[in-house]
Amino acid sequence: MDHIIYLLTEYKYLILFPLAIVEGPILAIISGFLCTTGFMNPLFVFPIIVLGDIIGDTLCYALGRWGLPNFFKRMGHRIGLTPSRVDRARIYFDANPKMTISLSKITLGVGVAGIYLAGSAKIPYAKFIGICLVTSMIQYVIYLGTGLMFGHAYILINHYLNFFASIFIVTALAILLFISIKSMLNKI
Repeated sequence: MDHIIYLLTEYKYLILFPLAIVEGPILAIISGFLCTTGFMNPLFVFPIIVLGDIIGDTLCYALGRWGLPNFFKRMGHRIGLTPSRVDRARIYFDANPKMTISLSKITLGVGVAGIYLAGSAKIPYAKFIGICLVTSMIQYVIYLGTGLMFGHAYILINHYLNFFASIFIVTALAILLFISIKSMLNKI
């Protein structure tokens, strides 16, 4: 985390944008802390972080919509990501786009999978980006506000964010492992 603080104090908004594409929540908290110390301005930080987050979501959506290399497609098929399941996901996304896309965005650790599935389900981009924009704005008002109020505790906050992300990732991997074992047993 100290290297992020160093980069932000050294390069400010130039480095904030590319970092926001990759990592948003803890970056917003750290940026909020730097706003309280006078290194950054929250009126510049907020739109830059939201824009970076939207671009990251768009890239992930594009991978889901227009494809991945064949290696990843084979891996997806092995863990049960079959065309029929993608069709079921498409139906669910069509029926509940606001909820599924918003939950995908706020779920730490595995949210990228939901955004990828939104692309795979071919949710119209305008609908997708509108939901992402509103969700990102609400999300980053909270994260930036947390940084403004409790930014000095960014190490502890990062610890808890990593903890919850780890729980979500382990749970998702356990579910994928269960599905793949069940699929392999059904074939036998």
